[in-house]
Amino acid sequence: MTKIINQQGVGLVEVLVALLLLAVAVLGFSALNMVSIKATDDSVLIANANTVMRGLSEDLRLNPKNIPGYQKEIQSVLGNVSDTKDYCAAVTDYKTSSVTKNCDSDSCTAEELVKYNSWSTMKQACENGVLLNMITCPGTADKQLRQCIITSWNGTEPVFGVSSASSKLVPMSLEYIMQALIA
Repeated sequence: MTKIINQQGVGLVEVLVALLLLAVAVLGFSALNMVSIKATDDSVLIANANTVMRGLSEDLRLNPKNIPGYQKEIQSVLGNVSDTKDYCAAVTDYKTSSVTKNCDSDSCTAEELVKYNSWSTMKQACENGVLLNMITCPGTADKQLRQCIITSWNGTEPVFGVSSASSKLVPMSLEYIMQALIA
């Protein structure tokens, strides 16, 4: 008498194959999730940079005769950033040394307003993790002047093209530029 044994249940090999497929699917989903999180973070940074630049361009439109003053103040703070001094510390030092009045509550001259608004915008940039720069847009010196407001983040410098300090190419994907037409 021969006894026939029918297999019932799942064998060990089938279980291991199923676990392997599940592990590959979970790893793929995790990688996709990481890309999604990075894209969301970049979107938030771009939105913050946009907010800072729009605020500054509104200040420029309200005080158009003093645009060179805004540019000078913003570039002076950026010039004080070094390996030992970060942007936020330079903005704080600027507030201490240059801003004498709170123009939100006190009456200010146009020059005091430039210093206060420049500091306020740079402080907002610092709080949002971006660096701020303002230059005369290339190619507009002989025509109607345009100011380029440049923001950068993730260790890049807010400049066009080649960085002057390190002579490295600044990744354009980490720069955001807004041109403000000043009549």
